[in-house]
Amino acid sequence: MWLSFVLVFFIGFAAHRASLCTVRAVMQWMEQRKSSLLVSFFYASLWASLATGLFAWAGVPVSGRPVLASDWLYSVVGGLLFGMGAAVNGGCSLSTLQRLADGEARLFTTLVFFVLGSLVVTWLQSLGTVPWPHVEALWWNAIGPGARSALVLILLVWAVWQLAVLWRCRDRHQRPDQWLLAPRYRLSMAAMVLGLCSGLLFLLEGAWTYTNYLRELGVSWVTETNVPGWHRLALVACLFVGMVVSSVQRGQFEWRGTRSMFGWRNMLGGGLMGVGGALVPGGNDTVLLVLMPTLSLQALASFGAMLVGIYGVVKLMPVISRV
Repeated sequence: MWLSFVLVFFIGFAAHRASLCTVRAVMQWMEQRKSSLLVSFFYASLWASLATGLFAWAGVPVSGRPVLASDWLYSVVGGLLFGMGAAVNGGCSLSTLQRLADGEARLFTTLVFFVLGSLVVTWLQSLGTVPWPHVEALWWNAIGPGARSALVLILLVWAVWQLAVLWRCRDRHQRPDQWLLAPRYRLSMAAMVLGLCSGLLFLLEGAWTYTNYLRELGVSWVTETNVPGWHRLALVACLFVGMVVSSVQRGQFEWRGTRSMFGWRNMLGGGLMGVGGALVPGGNDTVLLVLMPTLSLQALASFGAMLVGIYGVVKLMPVISRV
């Protein structure tokens, strides 16, 4: 239990230190034709896949940690809606929590409307209009021992290469503890921390992400089933605390008050993110750190749809603002 809290704290700390955001990643490519942020997300997924794959390769039973998946159509549509909502909101699930940790109180509205949007989909699922997500087989159960070993070996070679690059690019004037408290993490460093911690968390907790917790909360309210326990809420709290500690430690925290709490962009963006997150199921944090590490092609399609949704809205926003 305590190991889970420590791991999720470091995920929050590292995500805030690197200012990871899928919307920023798309805008970086659109404005500068650079893909470093986008690539870092895929690197985090590979690190998470390596962490869980190594345990599976060593014979540790991990098949009891199921993941949920929707039908392909709903998964892609959900990804598209989530991406559109994230672009309207001005930040994805990770950066929404990061900015809230920096003192932007209006981002709390995004989370409230995320839950409301998720409730709409859950209500439709309870009526049978939209199908419930199903359990998807994990990649290490779907492939043979030989292919599994080859894949883990490839990931190990890649990990060694990444570690060598990180070591070569380190600041030789800093001690290891200063690397940890550096004001900004290298994207490759943040991807490694997020991926490894997330892979271990998946072994301990299953689909641990906060967007999945909010979705499960909505499901429990609509279906009148058990509310996710305090342990899951404590994990979300530790994730947020990690971001707040990072913000305060580097002097970035500034309370911005509640005057713009109910801006239309936060309400509309949060609602679309909630609808999309319930269809996928999960936000971009769930897709990148839980679903894609299982080598799910469906999750990859969902993430691609998120990128398309963000791109479309970012291109249209200047036109909308002039209307």
